[in-house]
Amino acid sequence: MLKYKKSMEGIIMKDNTIAYSYPFNTKILSDIFENQYSSKLLKVFKEFDMLDSMHKDMTVKEFFENAYKKLLNNYRNEYVFKNAIAQKILIGRHSVKTSLLLTEFRVESSKADIVIFNGTSHAYEIKTELDNIERLEKQIKDYKKAFEYVNIVSVESKINEIVNLIDDTVGIIILTKQYTFKTIRKAKSGLKFLDKEALFNILRKNEYLKIIQKYYKATPDVPNTKINFACKSLFKQLSIEDIHREVLKTLKDRNSHKNLTNKIKEFPNSLKIAVLEANLSIEKQNTFLELLNQNINAIFKSKDSYVSPIF
Repeated sequence: MLKYKKSMEGIIMKDNTIAYSYPFNTKILSDIFENQYSSKLLKVFKEFDMLDSMHKDMTVKEFFENAYKKLLNNYRNEYVFKNAIAQKILIGRHSVKTSLLLTEFRVESSKADIVIFNGTSHAYEIKTELDNIERLEKQIKDYKKAFEYVNIVSVESKINEIVNLIDDTVGIIILTKQYTFKTIRKAKSGLKFLDKEALFNILRKNEYLKIIQKYYKATPDVPNTKINFACKSLFKQLSIEDIHREVLKTLKDRNSHKNLTNKIKEFPNSLKIAVLEANLSIEKQNTFLELLNQNINAIFKSKDSYVSPIF
């Protein structure tokens, strides 16, 4: 038995359900997006005897959709929660054209699982059934410095534990057994509590220089070693409303889903977050869409016997 199987022995489900989480691993998906194949995924298939159990005509798309259904029913890991937010909130409520979704977004010493920027800023911290909430208070404190609306997305069984740790400005959303979102408490605006220095620290040098130039018609005439401090001092003199608006605009300029505007609905629901995170070029989108319709057995059984380590 492989080490990675032993390390997860306590949570391996019936019929090796946990094996179906591996195809959604970032490294494996990156391989597939880049090369239309992954030796790491072949390793998973061989270890869990998955290829022989697949229908002979199964396509790549059908495989991912079926794997995702197994996760929904038996092993709702972080990927499932992230994908649900992408599918039901970004695409379902907002717009890929006018909104931006980022994952693992660093603020202070924490990383928000998902942030969405549209007309304002939203942070989503995920706590699955498998997660502990030891760091939740610190995480929420950091997020409130940079995002107008902060939400926790979790499961019913953790609600009481979560409510006891956070104040009533933080939203609480449950991912139900029916794969719908249920709002337990709506997030309140925390615009006036945003931290100017935390927002400044999100920006790159060229970005904060552009903002300083816009508002002061010049940038500080100081040595390069002092430019950060000088710009930060000027930045903090701006109103929090102006700062928040400029940071939103800057981040949306830095990152964009414009390549996906016309294509996102063509990708299977199981892969919405993966495609958004990868931010594929139009050419790679088209290549991947073609791959999704190919026979998965033909792709993986035709490869040689060499497989690399899974991770």
